[in-house]
Amino acid sequence: MILNNKSDYQSYREKIRSHPEFSPLSDQDLDRIISSMTIKSFHRGQVLFDQGDPRSNYYFLISGVVKSFHLDEDGDEQLYLYIRQNKAFPYIGLFEDENYAYSIETMTEVKIAVMPMKLYEELLRENPEMMINAIREMSSIINTTEMQLQRMVTTSAKCRVWNAIWFLGQQIGDKQDDDTIVIPYPMTLIELSKVSGTTRETTSLMVQQLVAEGKIQYNRKYFKILSVRS
Repeated sequence: MILNNKSDYQSYREKIRSHPEFSPLSDQDLDRIISSMTIKSFHRGQVLFDQGDPRSNYYFLISGVVKSFHLDEDGDEQLYLYIRQNKAFPYIGLFEDENYAYSIETMTEVKIAVMPMKLYEELLRENPEMMINAIREMSSIINTTEMQLQRMVTTSAKCRVWNAIWFLGQQIGDKQDDDTIVIPYPMTLIELSKVSGTTRETTSLMVQQLVAEGKIQYNRKYFKILSVRS
């Protein structure tokens, strides 16, 4: 969908403006982004781009959740990050890479704003404050990924499953008033097994144990984290 309708144009303009990364832009630069954008919708399980595809677009997730992952030399899927609404991607390879470093797959129904990567990088060069905000976002992603890798290096299947659920909560969960965390998107045990690096059967058993210990709730593919981690 191209934003020809005036009300749609203004609505998405305000949504983009509310994102910290784009808040420093002048009205003129913001209009450059909105004028170049297209709005697309995707069903769950669709691939937005594959690892190795030409790195031509920058994306702003309006609604839903996507998963980024890359394939290793053996062709095995390695999880990189889950991305929820009001976040943008990709950041890896800014100003350097010609191709995407990872693939993006939708985990829910999503609506997404697509803009040319060249325009986004041009605006970064012209707006130091926008560049700083992008660097902050990149730093946050790196910190989350490094912590996830460190905590997932364990021989304990139970710890890997527990850590995987916790990081899902950090990335796409909603913190409640009682400090519990609800993951408001369906997560199958097969998907969780990919994140934790365990078999589907082991994942199921570990989830049952975590439920019995009062650390989580799991009902109809929805997780709620009850235990506060140290």
